[in-house]
Amino acid sequence: MPINTQGSDQDRRLLLDSLQAFGRGVGEAPVVTKWSHLPEDVADLNGKNVTGEKGDPAITFVLSTDDVDRHGDIISADGWVLDSYLRNPVLLWAHDYRKPAIGRAAKMWVEPHRLLAKMEFAPTPFAQEIASLYRTGFQWGVSVGFKPIRYEERRDEKTGSFLGLRFLEQELLEVSAVPVPANRSALRRLAQLDNPSLGAIWPVLASQVDELAKLAAEIADTVDELEHATKGESLRQESLETSLETSLETSLETPQDSIEHLLAALRSSRN
Repeated sequence: MPINTQGSDQDRRLLLDSLQAFGRGVGEAPVVTKWSHLPEDVADLNGKNVTGEKGDPAITFVLSTDDVDRHGDIISADGWVLDSYLRNPVLLWAHDYRKPAIGRAAKMWVEPHRLLAKMEFAPTPFAQEIASLYRTGFQWGVSVGFKPIRYEERRDEKTGSFLGLRFLEQELLEVSAVPVPANRSALRRLAQLDNPSLGAIWPVLASQVDELAKLAAEIADTVDELEHATKGESLRQESLETSLETSLETSLETPQDSIEHLLAALRSSRN
């Protein structure tokens, strides 16, 4: 059975131990699951069922992205090995290998930073029930089960503390329908909204997100400038104090030149 990365700290420790054993050549690569979310077509919010474009019953999902997930892990989008999966493109329910598949991948492809698939649901009652949950917007998440081939640890550049794992190359074994994703972006893909008002608002929201990102970058630059200016002012203050201290010491040794030394120190501090 796969190691559920959604589980407890003990499950997480088991994953790390298994990967370390695999890296030393004394164990097999563990089966890792990463829950995610995003279908291509979205049911309108009034509850009307929708299918794919032009009546296509398949639903497009973002299966995985190279964003940092809830466990601090990253799965490289260009590291997927898909040959074995494409020979058996199963869609399971919640990584349960003991139950029949509820669907299959009719098409799979990689876009920059993400893996996508168009899923067809089986003509069984349970599979159609799950499909209806996606089409009506009651469920969004999907998940991938894979075996790591190459990976590395992610650590903080300053402290060296462990942040998570970066999977550089991984073999896809199966895809599962799940309620809650680990990857916040592994959902039913948003292509268009049937609700006309939301369809009009969506481009505006996207534009606002871009503006907020630019504003955040400007704020970060301003903070850096303030920190730099603060450091510069601190250095000037230290230089002034040193100059005055030196002048006072000199004035004690040569009282006749004390005024000239003080004036010189003050002129220097202004430059």
